[in-house]
Amino acid sequence: MNLFDWIRLFVLSLLWGGSYIWIEYALLTVSPLTIVFFRVFMAALFLLCFCLILKLNFKINKRLFLIFLMMSLFNNVIPFNLIAWGQSQITASVSSILNATTPLFTVIIANYWPKPNGEKATLNRIIGVLIGICGVSILMGFSFDDIDNSIKGQIAILLAAISYAISALFGKQISGNIHPAFSATMMLCISSIILLPIILFIGFDFKNITKIHAIIPILGLSIFSTAIAYLIFYKLIKTIGSNVMLVTLLMPISAIFMSIIFLGETIAKQHIVGLFMILTGLVLVDGRMVIFIRSRL
Repeated sequence: MNLFDWIRLFVLSLLWGGSYIWIEYALLTVSPLTIVFFRVFMAALFLLCFCLILKLNFKINKRLFLIFLMMSLFNNVIPFNLIAWGQSQITASVSSILNATTPLFTVIIANYWPKPNGEKATLNRIIGVLIGICGVSILMGFSFDDIDNSIKGQIAILLAAISYAISALFGKQISGNIHPAFSATMMLCISSIILLPIILFIGFDFKNITKIHAIIPILGLSIFSTAIAYLIFYKLIKTIGSNVMLVTLLMPISAIFMSIIFLGETIAKQHIVGLFMILTGLVLVDGRMVIFIRSRL
């Protein structure tokens, strides 16, 4: 991973970290399923316009369609619904910590994933992810009292983390010459088509969705935390593969920094310790520092 990959990863963590805030506000007015549908639908419309401006070719073969279908299910439909519902059951800090297990599941699943897209689960990667998760727990001020949160809600977030891990490995199968905007648009369009009959069958409150309290967070969620975020996500998939899921370790850091900048909160000792542990974990997963130290011994 080079410097530009780390910068993209940090920007992605800001965009996805902000999604939890948008969802919290949207849940005050509309249901989880409604949030998920309009999130992917409006993001798909935004990216379709973007692709038309770029004059991208929309030709697609059967293999690529199946990959995008899997990405739609494991990166959008399944985790978005699990997170939106799970967040209504548990605290934001517990949600962030559980979501930070995504890289761990990615390392485990990638070890058994068919070649050439599988990745060996090296000891430094496993240790790095575990240290990172501990760092997230400290950063977010985890307390054992938080375990009293809904067990179902916690399971939902963990299942979402597993789903994201699987999606990263499917994403590695996308050819490197395909534009990130095309990949993001196809995935979100397929997700919208899958969710449309479900939302029509269950129904949604049109009066609430048109209120300003719902429109603003859903627009923010759709454009910034979904459309723009996935442009960066697919660019990273092409360059760093499944390591893109390290973003879930950076998201709590982004949330803390946004709270300090926009809400005037102060940096506590736990933030410094947590940040140090997360960065240590990322260095171990990256591996270059480990190789350098071994070469000097």
